[in-house]
Parts: sequence; C-alpha cells; structure tokens
Amino acid sequence: MKTGYLIACLSLFCGAISAPILAQEAERIPVNSDEAIPVGPFLFSPAVQLSWQDRDNIFFTPDNEVRDQVYLAKARLLFELPIFESYLQFSYTPQYRDYKDYELEDKWAHFVDVAGAFEFASGFRLNVAYSYIIGNLEVREVDPGGELIWGDRKFTKNYAAVGGDYFITQTDGINFQLTWADVDHEDPDLFFDYTRVFATAGWLRQISPILVMNVNYGHMEYDARNAEDYSSSFHDSSSDELTVGLRGQLSPVVATEMVVGYRLTSYDRQSGDPPVEDFKGVIANGFISWDLSHGSVLRLDLLRSDYPSNYGPNSHYVATGGSLMYNYERGAFFGQARGRYQNNDYELLDPNLDPNLDPKTNELRSDDIATFGLGLGFRLTEIFSLWGTYLYEDRDSTLDEASYTTNIFTLGLVLGF
Repeated sequence: MKTGYLIACLSLFCGAISAPILAQEAERIPVNSDEAIPVGPFLFSPAVQLSWQDRDNIFFTPDNEVRDQVYLAKARLLFELPIFESYLQFSYTPQYRDYKDYELEDKWAHFVDVAGAFEFASGFRLNVAYSYIIGNLEVREVDPGGELIWGDRKFTKNYAAVGGDYFITQTDGINFQLTWADVDHEDPDLFFDYTRVFATAGWLRQISPILVMNVNYGHMEYDARNAEDYSSSFHDSSSDELTVGLRGQLSPVVATEMVVGYRLTSYDRQSGDPPVEDFKGVIANGFISWDLSHGSVLRLDLLRSDYPSNYGPNSHYVATGGSLMYNYERGAFFGQARGRYQNNDYELLDPNLDPNLDPKTNELRSDDIATFGLGLGFRLTEIFSLWGTYLYEDRDSTLDEASYTTNIFTLGLVLGF
C-alpha cells in the first residue's frame, strides 16, 4: 500500500484543505508499478476506503449544535498507461456517504479524473487534465476559499486544462496554460453557478539542475449565473496578474512550489447594482517542505487570494492564511500533525448597504478560521491499513451566525494498491 494515499486520507481529515488560487484538479496520482495489476497495456491500482466519523456540530452552527455519526465508503479505480517518459492516467471514484440520524438528499458523489503528460523529442512537454464531479457536501470544489460552510444540494463541476513548456536554450524557455471550469447547481440557493476561464503565459529560467523560476502573466474571465438575491452581473469579473514562481529543490532536503505576485480584479457593475469594490493586491500560493530525519517531512503552506463572495452585495472576499504540517513515517507507522490559520476579510465602498454588517459592532464580516488536527495510521499488510484522526476547527466571525466550533473524530481503513 502506498504511503502517499494514506497521507492524503490523513490530510483530508486532519486539517483544512489548502485553498489554491486555482484548484489543481486532475493531478497525477503516483502509481507503484511493482504493486499495480497489469491489465493489458495498463497498470491498474484499485483501492477502497471505509471510514466512520463522530461530529459534534454537523451543520457548523454557533449554538444548538447537532451531533451525528457519518459513514463513508469510497472506491478508487485507477488506470495508467505508461508511454516511455510520458503517461496517460484515468481514475473513477464513486463515494457513498450517510448520516446515522440526518437524512442527506444525495448520498452518492462521483469523481472522474483524466491526466496526461507527454514529452516530445524536440523537448516540448505537454500536460492535459480533465475532471468531472457530481457532489453536494464538497463545498470546497465550488468555493475553494472556504466562505461556504455547509451545503446539501447537488452540483456538477467540469474542469479542463492544457499547458506546456519548451526550453529554447538550456536555461531559458517559455510556458503556457489554459484552464476552464464550469459549476452548475441543481438548486442555486447556496452558491451561484459560474464559468471561469484562466490563461497564463510566461518565461522559464533554469536556475539550477533542480530549480526553475518562472515569470507569468495571467488573465481570468469569471462569469456568474443565477444569483438569487441580486443580479449576477456585479459578480462577473476580469482579472489580470503578474507572478513570479519557484519550483523544485532549494537544497537536497528543501523543496518548494511557490507563486507570488500582484492581481487586479475588476467587476462588471451596471446601473442598479450595489457599489462593489474591485480587488487590487498581492497574491500568493504554494509551499515549502523540509525532509527531516527518520522519514519525517515538515511543510509550510501559504495563501493570499481574492475569491467571489456569495453573500449580499459583496463582490469578493480576501483569504489570507497559512498552515504547518508535520508528516512522520517509521516502519509500519505513519502520522501527521497539522495546524492552520486563515482570515477571510470583506470590504465594501458603502458598508451601510451590506447585510453582513454586524449591528452590534458596526463591523463588516471578517472570519478568523483556526484548525488543528492529529492523525495516526498503521499498515497491517502491504494492501491493508488502519488510521484514525482528530480535527478541531474554530471559526470566529464578526457575523454571529457564521461562527462555530467543531470536533471531528475519524476511524478508517484503506484496502488496495
């Protein structure tokens, strides 16, 4: 059993999922050719995850908390076609979730991912990706910044990406990427539907054999649909950004994938729309990790980005935060400790028009989100592992109804390759 899949399970339950500037859907899942099952030209890696949770606040409310138990079963069917230095990968993951007392409207979720990387004799490298999701409680797929707390309405999400890079000389090259995402809700009363198109192009510099710098210009078009309380026009936006990134090894034990830059997001304001405010500011996304002794890794993630808001006449909110995660592996044991802090901040030109204005404090909405998690697992055999986690999260908001605390205990097992 690959440790990476188990660590991913721990990460899911041990801490708030890092919210990237753009979600990295359909990334390659590592496949161990020694463990995978040959199926013709493909390597087949099946896995099954079963878990039980005890949650003391399933609806994330500030009071009158509802306690319940959650049962989850998930299968992952992963196929990879290796092609010399290239690959093509396909995975399908059906998921069944049920509560002991609360009756979910939709208990099934489905995830389809396709990813490929192709290297040509000329040196040109091409990456493609596609993902399709049918879900309901996976609100981070709809709102990666973490504004939405609870959702029980079916949505579908399509995501596609194509990108490539080519080194003109041994040290200098060019790169590009084009991504498209589309979200549709069965009942858009929790979050509006939207389409997002993002294109980047830039220059690559090979600083060392193991470290690459890139300078990119990016442009994004965001089209919102079916907003319930207001016309969706002022949620429509155009963004331009200039970023500098590092990817690779800073030293034999320190790796990074970090992007820092400046973004301008302009909103489509029409007559009768609330006086929403444009975003101008620094953005950042990425991580630095240190390989420590005895199979342990320390990782720091950082984030700053604007995200569209679903509440009132807000055009957006700004998420700023970071997390520190420690992964440990020794023999059959593996574990994780993780802490995260994030602030989601809202601004308006005229706060008197904002229903999120707290009448007691006259403050606009600002959420401080603190998360702490612990996890421990044990590999009984190469294909069978047990793990358990504890997660505590505290959202302290100037808007009382958005504040909550929650404790989540999880026990699970993973069977497969």
